Amino acid sequence: MSVYLTYFVQLLLVIHVLKTGRNRYWVLILIMLPMIGGLAYLVIEILPELSGSITGQRAMRNVRKAVNPGADLRQQAAAWEQSPNADNARHYAESLLEAKKYPEAEAVLDQALSGFFSTEPNLLLLKAQSKFEQGDPGKAVELLDLLTRENPEFRSPEGHLLHARALEGCQRTEEAIEAYREVASYFPGAEARYRLVAALAAAGRQDQARGEAEQVLNDARLAPAHFRKAQKPWLDRTRQQLKQLET
Repeated sequence: MSVYLTYFVQLLLVIHVLKTGRNRYWVLILIMLPMIGGLAYLVIEILPELSGSITGQRAMRNVRKAVNPGADLRQQAAAWEQSPNADNARHYAESLLEAKKYPEAEAVLDQALSGFFSTEPNLLLLKAQSKFEQGDPGKAVELLDLLTRENPEFRSPEGHLLHARALEGCQRTEEAIEAYREVASYFPGAEARYRLVAALAAAGRQDQARGEAEQVLNDARLAPAHFRKAQKPWLDRTRQQLKQLET
């Protein structure tokens, strides 16, 4: 039975290689070296993709939640209780925010944002995220501006995108569009570019929105299949926005 299971897993991996457009040499390795080849593919191709992206990290956490609901939150709570430092605060607050426990997350963050760590950028970013998700974009902008002033070397694509969204939420449309344009130039994935399209359309700049949407979709056609699959929700929204702009 274990032999059949091994070959079944290898078959799934071969299909994954072909569907995601990865280098075809993996097919030969998987066929010639069933066990070792499969492990190598997972370590070299799959795990770095998952652990190196926000979407991948979220997916891995979702798997852990499905296997053992609440385990991650309990683990982070225990670590924070044992050692209430900035790093444990960040991990615990992230878990609380994912669980939409905003007051609890902010209580942890406020405790950690003191003394030497009063302007720690990752903690400020999480607090800004909490404020934004609770419908207070103005406070989110204030916190993100503080983060930037106190940590000019800090770089976060997610933080930059959050700043643009918060500016838009404050009706600071032109500032938001410029922020979207900046972050879209380097943000991993299609979300920032979609949000730029939507902001341009909402501002009545239809031609610019249409041109940007067409460029997003053209670039996606040239991208690897695994990129298009991962970014499908944002690409679908971009297509829908383009249809609305063309009517």
